Amino acid sequence: MRHMFAKNFHHCWIQSSLIYLGSIIVLVLCNHGLANVVHEDNQRTSACIPCSATYLAADPNYPNILSNISVSTESCESLLSIVKVLKFPNLYRSLEGEGSHRSLILKLQAIESDSSSAYLDGFNCELVSIETLNGVFADPFELQRLVINRRVYLDAAVFGDSNLELPAALSKSSVVEIHMDLVPSSTDKLKMVIDLPLHVRYPPLDSSGYSNVEISQPDLYIRCRKKGIAKDCQWGVSVIEVESTETVNWLIPCGDDAHSTVVSSVTFLSALICALSIVFASIFYHPTI
Repeated sequence: MRHMFAKNFHHCWIQSSLIYLGSIIVLVLCNHGLANVVHEDNQRTSACIPCSATYLAADPNYPNILSNISVSTESCESLLSIVKVLKFPNLYRSLEGEGSHRSLILKLQAIESDSSSAYLDGFNCELVSIETLNGVFADPFELQRLVINRRVYLDAAVFGDSNLELPAALSKSSVVEIHMDLVPSSTDKLKMVIDLPLHVRYPPLDSSGYSNVEISQPDLYIRCRKKGIAKDCQWGVSVIEVESTETVNWLIPCGDDAHSTVVSSVTFLSALICALSIVFASIFYHPTI
């Protein structure tokens, strides 16, 4: 009797130990899998979005638009394999022009694989550049002229602060999204140039006499969709990973706060003299008949 009890107890102990050990292994694997999923979601650089989503920056989840998309289908995976054909390792940016109206130049040089032209022939592919601006602005009407009249870009839009007359101290940041056509090239290199016209907002006063506006690196994407598909149309979107470039700086002349009293006084006196001159002229002026 005692021997049977000891034997049964031994078997129960072994089973309990195996169940406990199995539970620990399952928990570890599940936690590892969940960690991998979260890590992949946070690091996601490509996804598919419906063709009705015209602008990436208009999405309320931007700039995390790709990380918040979890649906993946076979057609989506096919699109994502296409958008990864082109690589853009080199990025060059500069600010050209003089005065308060200048151009932000962005140059990209793509490296194509041997079969990239054949792949891209069956797809509509676009380069998407998204710039975040503070202290300067892009005129949406000017961009639309470049799209409609001159056909420089496929599309362009400005989001954020749309009041072009506000000074820099009262304005908020704006986002400019530009789409360019990716035309397959017969050579092994494809160059893309974006010329974004920018205008200065009235800067705040500064004792140095200059206000420094920093324009950080843009968000760059490539997106493709199959030609001739109307139903269940999707864009395959992928982030273009390039080496970090230096921030573009624009030194804008501004007023010195120490001179504000003198400038205000002279302005007031000039306006007063002009107003009195108009009043006296209207009183003492007698037209000859």
